[in-house]
Amino acid sequence: MPTPFPVGPINTHLVLGEPITLVDTGPLTEDAWAALRAGLSRHGLGVGDVERVLLTHGHQDHFGLAARIEREGRAQFFGGRLDREHFRGRRNRRLLLDALARAGFGALERLTMVAMTAAVDHFADPLPAWDELSGGEVLPGDGWSVVVRSVPGHTPGSLTFEVPEAGVLFTGDTVLRDITPNAIVDEDPERPGEAFRSVSRYFASLDSIEAGESALLTSHGGRIVDFAAHRARLEGRYVFRVGQIERALSGRPKSVSELCRRIFPTVRPMDLFLAYSEVLGFLMYLEDLGRAERIPGRAVDRWTRSEKGAELPSTLYGFP
Repeated sequence: MPTPFPVGPINTHLVLGEPITLVDTGPLTEDAWAALRAGLSRHGLGVGDVERVLLTHGHQDHFGLAARIEREGRAQFFGGRLDREHFRGRRNRRLLLDALARAGFGALERLTMVAMTAAVDHFADPLPAWDELSGGEVLPGDGWSVVVRSVPGHTPGSLTFEVPEAGVLFTGDTVLRDITPNAIVDEDPERPGEAFRSVSRYFASLDSIEAGESALLTSHGGRIVDFAAHRARLEGRYVFRVGQIERALSGRPKSVSELCRRIFPTVRPMDLFLAYSEVLGFLMYLEDLGRAERIPGRAVDRWTRSEKGAELPSTLYGFP
């Protein structure tokens, strides 16, 4: 399915069993709608034949067409409880603006980042109704089933869906073959007014995935057939990022904006929010380990390295 985002196309999966089930929908664009209808028609189906839609998380390229499918069909929708505000199209922009100011970004940078997040919101209509999932549920089918697991990190309400009878695990953006997912820092739905500790939660979620012999069907790029080997590659990438941030914290305390410029010196304005989210998420992870410390300021917070904390876990996924 085409998307207007730098990540490129999204994989929307179709389960040809009763009930006819779609995993994710694609963004709210005419190109994506045409691609969805064409994909269904190759199997002799139309939008009205889809009976169930499983949403891996509340990002626009994954649920953007859900409301249109709901209007033109009869499907039952399922999505993560902790992504409720995402599916409703609500965003705490005042909290984001305040957080960006405390991160040391200038007024123009702050407005650009808020404008970019608002622009992304146009690629999804709010979903009027869906059944909320918390993880642990088993959704029945005719001779098959869907095992739901909660994997907070990329978003608070991210889910994976396993079909044991078919030997497949739909991972959404929690596990991707060719890129490392960004664990987005947003408002914590369980602690309103606080930042979601995305990277810490993400590492714990990765540690919880038990793929067994299942093939991992990802939302962007190809499938993963050997999750253990893939995890080992991910480990190296995340250890590299932790090292980058710890080295950047050497010397005087630095704001998040300073760290962004050091670690992502060529970042484009449209991607600055992702850079901010990456840096802050890893800083909070190091703070949780006692290896970094936030120094509150009157207007801008700064961060410094702390030697009092724990050693890095032998695997980053071993975060307590």
